[in-house]
Amino acid sequence: MDRFTFYTPEKLAQARLSYRQLTISGPEDGDMFFEAHGPGNTIEIADRPFERFEDYEALLQIMRNDDQVKYEKIHKGTPFYFLAWCAYDLKNYEKAVFYMDAAISEDMRNAPASWLNNPASQFLTLNHQGNQAAVRITKHLIKRISDELLLFNSRHSYSPAIEIQNFIEKFVKRLVIKKENHSIITAFYTFILEYEDREKELILRSTAGGSIEPVLTYLFKGGLIFESLLKYLYPKRDDGKDCKVLSDIYQTLAFKVDFAPITGTTAKSLQEIISSIGTDWQAAFRTTSQLRNTAGHNLVWHDVFEDPDNLNKLYKQQLTAILYLIQKKFL
Repeated sequence: MDRFTFYTPEKLAQARLSYRQLTISGPEDGDMFFEAHGPGNTIEIADRPFERFEDYEALLQIMRNDDQVKYEKIHKGTPFYFLAWCAYDLKNYEKAVFYMDAAISEDMRNAPASWLNNPASQFLTLNHQGNQAAVRITKHLIKRISDELLLFNSRHSYSPAIEIQNFIEKFVKRLVIKKENHSIITAFYTFILEYEDREKELILRSTAGGSIEPVLTYLFKGGLIFESLLKYLYPKRDDGKDCKVLSDIYQTLAFKVDFAPITGTTAKSLQEIISSIGTDWQAAFRTTSQLRNTAGHNLVWHDVFEDPDNLNKLYKQQLTAILYLIQKKFL
């Protein structure tokens, strides 16, 4: 496919020659290589993010094909960070957090004592005052999360109110210390960031309707985040076996002590779920559980999103369930 590229044939040939001649003695060699040969990005505004993203991926693919051993050794934190930045500008938030976490993995490999202070980790921990070129996307993410926290606090009188700094210090930083927990954080970020696009798609689609797969996949993610947090908090059944499904968790003594029994976690239709929406945390837990079980087993349902506000109602239920769980168990 013909497209604009920052690489002329001469620049690409020079990058390949430099890579072939490169001797790697430390992470700084990779940083210098990508500083010299990467297309970079613009600080204040998005400028041709698609072309920059494609060029970075193309360069990495060429490097891997030319010398896979060297590719695995070279520090790739810089290109992964820029890929995340460009993907964010493209509103491809899943790719953005995927590559940002890949940059963190590179930092953990090459700077195990200081990786939390590097730009990619500052994005993940919502540190907009850190030393990061892509600070504008960090600020955007903080604002989106802060707005949702304010709405949650205004709709409910649960105590304590969730402030953004407490959310960062007591929830985000607690989870990101362990690599395996990063997926919970990145999924939660994309869940919030993607809502506006899913809503816009429903508003703009044909009056004759269309596929609801993107919406179902989106709502399934919300349920999966909720379930993952519960499994993090309540990993074992009372008999010592692993909790495998939501009903296992709800039946544990530990969960019942912290909350209350949750029943009615299955539904026969999306309309049934919408019709039973309530206003308290128990209703939010129930609705989120129903969506997890419904969206996770079938893509063929009656289209209840002819009214786009139904997505908003379900999103609020899932967000309430997730934030209430965070409030009670982390803050």
